[in-house]
Amino acid sequence: MFASAPHQVEPRPTCFSCFRPQTHCICWLITPFAAHCNILILQHPHERKKYYSTAKLVVKALTNSRLMRGLEFEPGELEKALLGQKAFMLFPSALAQDCEEVALDSDSTVIVIDGTWSEAGKIVTRNPILRSLPYLTFRQTLRSNYRIRKQPKDSYLSTIESIGHMLKINALAAARGTERIPCDPAIYDRLFEGFDQMIEQQLRYFPRMGGNYRKRPGTKVSNATSLTSDAKP
Repeated sequence: MFASAPHQVEPRPTCFSCFRPQTHCICWLITPFAAHCNILILQHPHERKKYYSTAKLVVKALTNSRLMRGLEFEPGELEKALLGQKAFMLFPSALAQDCEEVALDSDSTVIVIDGTWSEAGKIVTRNPILRSLPYLTFRQTLRSNYRIRKQPKDSYLSTIESIGHMLKINALAAARGTERIPCDPAIYDRLFEGFDQMIEQQLRYFPRMGGNYRKRPGTKVSNATSLTSDAKP
């Protein structure tokens, strides 16, 4: 008698844009639109295939956003990406300006780092141009809605939340003043709505992750960005 061959489980079709099963694809969640300033995400290589990374959702949503992946960029690579732009970095610093206080437009680029605090610190350290840029932060208290994972602190935000809050707060400040931007500040709610849909989608498949979900001790928290004024990386 011959033993029957073990049953081969067919791999689930994968979306190679968001690196999720096609049944869980998040690429469709937000109708693309242009922000009133440009966004450049510097992503640590470890973040590329992380299931819960939200940077991929930002790049799909904002037509004037781009992502560069690396730890130490080639000389001139970042300078070329920022050529002709007023550049800022969204990152906590004692010298950072509130994002309400700066004028951002189509000639501005805001850099956001996507990674753990340790990874973000390495990117800043190894690329001196980043330390020479004016930093932006939030003075107001913001809380994350990242219900499927426990952030190290309540003030830590996911990448999409950090970008969404920065854009909306800045746009609202411009609308109250003399600056004019080419979009309604309310359009940035799409980022939060898409983020919430991603979370709800995950909870439908893994309901235990809601509410009481906690990271195992010692594991890294990816995609965490705290941008309150008293935050420290």
